[in-house]
Amino acid sequence: MRPLLLPFVPLYGAGVAIRNWFFDIGLLRSHKVGVPVVSVGNLSAGGSGKTPLVELLAKQLMLAGRKVAIVSRGYKRESSGTLVVSNGLVQCAEAWVAGDEPAQMAAKLKGAVVIVDERRSRGAEYAIEKFGSNVIILDDGFQHRYLKRDLDIVVLPVAEVEDPGWMLPAGNRREPMTSLKRASLIALSRCESVEQFQKAKAIVERWTDKPVIGVTTKVSAFRRASSRFSVDLGGIKGKTAVAFSGIGSPDSFARTLNSLGLDVKKYVVFPDHHFYRKSELKILEHLLAETRADYCVTTEKDIARLSSQENEFQSFLEKAPLFFVEIEQSVIAGETELNEGINKL
Repeated sequence: MRPLLLPFVPLYGAGVAIRNWFFDIGLLRSHKVGVPVVSVGNLSAGGSGKTPLVELLAKQLMLAGRKVAIVSRGYKRESSGTLVVSNGLVQCAEAWVAGDEPAQMAAKLKGAVVIVDERRSRGAEYAIEKFGSNVIILDDGFQHRYLKRDLDIVVLPVAEVEDPGWMLPAGNRREPMTSLKRASLIALSRCESVEQFQKAKAIVERWTDKPVIGVTTKVSAFRRASSRFSVDLGGIKGKTAVAFSGIGSPDSFARTLNSLGLDVKKYVVFPDHHFYRKSELKILEHLLAETRADYCVTTEKDIARLSSQENEFQSFLEKAPLFFVEIEQSVIAGETELNEGINKL
């Protein structure tokens, strides 16, 4: 039914333009928190590869000796106010109360403080005051202009460059492509080759003269959900699997599984940020038995949600041959530009 909403796109676009204009002329103010802030955001609702880039930046900054805090609103969390998801040493909150992406980062990034707060300037100030954080990474922050940032990175999947689609509510885009002029740096995600990056970069340069880098997602581990032990990646080629996911870009997960050489017998797609029901896990168990697949495979975000649900879900985690694909990002083009931006913080 979304094409029926096309008449409302100009109204939405006008609202976005007016709000941005208010920030540009100072009627709406951006708040400074006293330490450098890196924002990682996008133009569209749904998956774009922001979380792996946040993880990459956090690791680089921690290696440089910085005390990193990641601040997010905690999308679809069942809580409000300031919540510490990780104190840098241990995970302090589960996905249902913190949001799946903050919970995933808290489990994965030892040394980084993770905080969720719908008022992200308050969350950033809390990290500075309580944990001595000296750099803030603002997750999904491009539209959140109330917190002033020193490095504003927009993540743009190469597929979105080729076909930007409509703005909300008829499409998924939150802002027009011309908003890229507001960014400090554009990160083209899901690049499969330098050649693909170069073609997409040429298109992006029609909208902005800001630096453009290319990043690609690669599998770093194939882990059993119950033990977190990793299986040799070369050993899973040719194995069969039942896959499921509840993420913003299920097609990208399908491509990842294909790159591993897995023979996916069934792939069940759930809505983004989906919390599973027992009946849905029963369906997955039935598919495993029916296909006699070697593995049941899902994503890191899905494991974060499943691990935080009721005790009954633990049996599925432990008894099923449930594995998850751990991913990380690497820069394939523009590493100098990215390092220059980071070194200025």
